[in-house]
Amino acid sequence: MKASASLSSAARTVLSGATPAARRPAAAATAASRRTASTSAPAKQEQQQPQQATEDAGRLPANLTYGQTARSRLGEHYESTLSHDLMYLLYSHATHAAGHRPNPLERKPIWSPENPYSQGRSAPPRPKGNRYIVPNPNYTSPESVPRLESIVVESMYKHAVGAKSNLLPLIMAFQAITGEPPQTKTPGPYGPGSGQGIQVTQSTKASASFKIRAGMPSGVKVELKGEPMYAFLETVVDFVLPRLKTFSGIPLPPASHPRQSPSSTSGVVSFGLPPEAMGLFPQIEVNLDQYPRSFGINIFCVTNAKGRGAQDQARALLSGAGLPFVKR
Repeated sequence: MKASASLSSAARTVLSGATPAARRPAAAATAASRRTASTSAPAKQEQQQPQQATEDAGRLPANLTYGQTARSRLGEHYESTLSHDLMYLLYSHATHAAGHRPNPLERKPIWSPENPYSQGRSAPPRPKGNRYIVPNPNYTSPESVPRLESIVVESMYKHAVGAKSNLLPLIMAFQAITGEPPQTKTPGPYGPGSGQGIQVTQSTKASASFKIRAGMPSGVKVELKGEPMYAFLETVVDFVLPRLKTFSGIPLPPASHPRQSPSSTSGVVSFGLPPEAMGLFPQIEVNLDQYPRSFGINIFCVTNAKGRGAQDQARALLSGAGLPFVKR
């Protein structure tokens, strides 16, 4: 009986496919697999978290504004080279050694109450125009090196008097060459009074011969500052002017031009471009069929130079930037 019982138990173990000694490694293997599964779960979660982070980083936010990715070449040229050259050319050691530099915007009269001859005498009347005769020169110092402050681009279109919608092609062209959006009527960064964006100019005086009333739309203008200003000037110097055959340079005033006139002491250099120059801008040339009409534009380069000799300093600044000047 005992032999048959042992044989039956051995048969059961054989039929089950494992001996009691063989079952122990199998149990150990299942426990180890459970441990590895439990340890691999956090690792999978850690792998999923970077994937989710990369997916979230790839999604753009709702309010995203694009700006400049690099500084303009012309702005870097001014900071590294041109400003030092202007300081070397315009600096006066004799003037700065005196210690006192008068305000370049002041216009002192010849009569002075400190003069003994003027004591007891009344001051002479001012000349016509309600300003003094000669302004003081602009003394250049490290704090007042000539610098380009802004560029104003404007254009007038006579057909805008009949309908304001005729300005749409001109606004589209200005938006392409300057990169500025039209000014909005709602408050904001490009709202009314901000000084930014493309503005519609209006006539200030009425003229019956030209059939114009005061306040009628006459054209558009835009004021550029900072990096867009340098980018626009760089485009004009590198792409437009070299291919414009009718443009020989900005004419210099004759020698007989008065040195004390308001235009000579303002530090503003202005020039105009014909309508065929608008098609030479790369932003318009790449899709010229979208702009069926070309417009002439006026460009005003405003500098911080003021006083006597300010126009010469402004021309020296723009000449270093690449604008050509010619004598008449």
